[in-house]
Amino acid sequence: MMICVPIREKTINKTAKCLIKAQKRGDCVELWFDSIKENLNDNDLKKIFSHKNKPIIYKWENNKNNLKNILRYNPEYIDVDIKTGNDIIKEIRRLSPKTKIIISFHDFKKTPDEKSLIKIKNKMLKKSADTVKIACYANKFTDSLIMLAFLEKLHKKDVKAICLCMGEKGKVTRLTGHLFGNYLMYAPVEKTDSTALGQITAGELKDILRLTKRA
Repeated sequence: MMICVPIREKTINKTAKCLIKAQKRGDCVELWFDSIKENLNDNDLKKIFSHKNKPIIYKWENNKNNLKNILRYNPEYIDVDIKTGNDIIKEIRRLSPKTKIIISFHDFKKTPDEKSLIKIKNKMLKKSADTVKIACYANKFTDSLIMLAFLEKLHKKDVKAICLCMGEKGKVTRLTGHLFGNYLMYAPVEKTDSTALGQITAGELKDILRLTKRA
């Protein structure tokens, strides 16, 4: 399992500085380009990508101008929402054929039952997802158990997946997801850099991975 360090900053300079630091802590970095408040021109993108030495996940948030400009740099991954139109997904394939597409679903209020999770997964695969990502809020501990059991089934079917639960009761999915086949897990450098509820730091996650490997 890869450790992915998310970066969601508002300025180009801060994003570039955080990228340097993040690459020392994780196996890949998730960049929220659309959260940058400044207009991104080619020089700005060159500045950011000049520091790149680990795979990048481009977290797309519907900015079509950024989409075309950033795909010119062929990021290894792009994360798009399940509601993204097939025309956009085809355009991504055309502009950057080597970029792997993560199609994601988020539910910030609850965790669906297994039957609903299967429908979500099938919709993602129908949209030609290279990796499926499902992140839901855990209202109770058993929600996390449902997600982990679902993840294990996907792993046995060789479906690349990122499945997790947000919130305090969802932390177990972040702590043990690698044991059930998670493709990667999000872990910021510092807790203040978190981009979702329940994230633990990259340092904490590395410690857990070492412990479980020894066991």
